[in-house]
Amino acid sequence: MGKALNGKELGKGLTQEKSSLYVARFVDRFGKRQSKRFKKLQEAKQWLADSIYFDEHSNPLFPQYMTVDSWFEYWIEMKKTSVRPGTIDTYTSHYRCSIKPVIGDMKIADIKPLHCQLILNKMAEAGYHNGTIKHVRIVMHIMFEDAKDNDIIMSNPMKKSFKCEIGKPKKVRDALTEQEQKIFLNAIIGHRFETQFRFVLQTGLRVGELIGLKWEDIDFKNKCLTVKRTMSYNHATGDWRVGPPKSQSGRRTIPLTDEAIRLLKEQQNKNNQIKVLPIEYAENVFIDSDGVVKQGAYYAALDKCICRKTGLRHISMHILRHTFATRCAMGGMPPKTLQTILGHSTISVTMDFYVHTSRDEVAKELDKVSSLLNAI
Repeated sequence: MGKALNGKELGKGLTQEKSSLYVARFVDRFGKRQSKRFKKLQEAKQWLADSIYFDEHSNPLFPQYMTVDSWFEYWIEMKKTSVRPGTIDTYTSHYRCSIKPVIGDMKIADIKPLHCQLILNKMAEAGYHNGTIKHVRIVMHIMFEDAKDNDIIMSNPMKKSFKCEIGKPKKVRDALTEQEQKIFLNAIIGHRFETQFRFVLQTGLRVGELIGLKWEDIDFKNKCLTVKRTMSYNHATGDWRVGPPKSQSGRRTIPLTDEAIRLLKEQQNKNNQIKVLPIEYAENVFIDSDGVVKQGAYYAALDKCICRKTGLRHISMHILRHTFATRCAMGGMPPKTLQTILGHSTISVTMDFYVHTSRDEVAKELDKVSSLLNAI
């Protein structure tokens, strides 16, 4: 038993140094001594209890004692070698927000289907959308399936048959109507991001693809660009992540309209006027007047500077991409061609634009004959 400076018993693994700091010590399962100093006794006790618990319950060689938290930490490290960083972030976020609070401290061998359903039910009660609930179900299924494949558990408690349509309906991200598009284009005249917004409406690029675009990707002679990378800002680490496109189909060549070419040359002139250009962004096409790339600023500008001032509904960068796709469908572009330009993995996603366009066309045709329908 360790003692405090006043002679009081502190408990096993706890002592107090002459500096008044409390020291917590224990020997882990590998025979290695672990220790840490704290200003407060309660903090030392908590660290010691948590560390001993984790040490006893995180050994994959003894799966009967492993907690869900321990398996997730082990599993997510394995996943880092096979999936994109953005996917790792998504898995981690879903786990910490929705899965961990319910079953994180439980032994993985004790998890039953009812526990998995409870997680989904709690998400629905908390107001999550069906799409998010579905994603969490997928994360749990993959996580437990890998545990089964590694003989950590006998069967996967997250059944594919579980229904996820128990939350809020999916948010509808309708493209801008022709009238909304006119209002939007007038509103962004002279805006610092006018070129970027107009370029998405001309190409349908995802925001990460737009940010990651470099001059080497542009072929002015053949009037096309090639999507080779995507960029996203990681707020947790405070740096930019650069990686390959979202999928194999995401790496694609997109023909450029005359307007898109004009916008690129306009951006090129803007970049040439920047006095101090950071070397890490020197080859990026779309940089701000201060010489750096932006991401969150696009969304803030759309919401605060444009939508609120014009009275337009909420517009995101993805809605601009939707608008491009919808206009292409309305113009009669073949679905497979549009699929290629958008970088969709499956044609079914692309066909949604044609379904909505057809509905609009039906409505227009009915309006034309409405007077005849009312005739008696």
